[in-house]
Amino acid sequence: MRRLLPSLLLTALAAGAAASEVEVVGLFKDRAVLRTVTGERMLRVGETTPDGVTLLAADARSARVRVNGVVQTLTLDTRGAGRFTTPAPAQIAIPPDSQGQYRVRGTVNGRMADFLVDTGASIVVMSSVHARSLGVSFEQGQKGSIQTAQGVVAAFFLPLDEVAVAGISSRAVQAAVVDGDFPADILLGMSFLRDVAMEARDGVLTLKRR
Repeated sequence: MRRLLPSLLLTALAAGAAASEVEVVGLFKDRAVLRTVTGERMLRVGETTPDGVTLLAADARSARVRVNGVVQTLTLDTRGAGRFTTPAPAQIAIPPDSQGQYRVRGTVNGRMADFLVDTGASIVVMSSVHARSLGVSFEQGQKGSIQTAQGVVAAFFLPLDEVAVAGISSRAVQAAVVDGDFPADILLGMSFLRDVAMEARDGVLTLKRR
């Protein structure tokens, strides 16, 4: 399986024993866009999400939030704990990692997942380890085989209810689940990317909702 492009604009910081993660994906004076497994929400200072996350302060560099009674300062490179939904950007710019690959965080069926953008993969591909962590019941999928960099391997084929990246979402996305821990990354293949406008410029890959 040929990998083209594949790193991440939106990364993270551990949040102790919190049940879910909160990320800052947009910073403005007195406002911030925050994301959790359920989606994204624009908050103004003083506003609280239905999940109990309060924005205490924000500027172009960082946001201070209160999550589960704990005050945290988050930047675009950190995450904390909490949960939300709503407004989402229509595009995302992804710089390459040290290997020239493009990684991006999104969701599978509403659960947070990290993807490796792979235009050489015809569908989304993940290991059974990833599938189980995401609650994907792959054993009920259609049995078959798939060509990978390691040769032809057995796989289960099924549609994912929803795959989303930065507010760009597609439903009934065809996927293959390979039993075991291969591939190491969830490959964001063309069954999702064909519905997305892609542009590579100056080494940065931009995904945009059509």
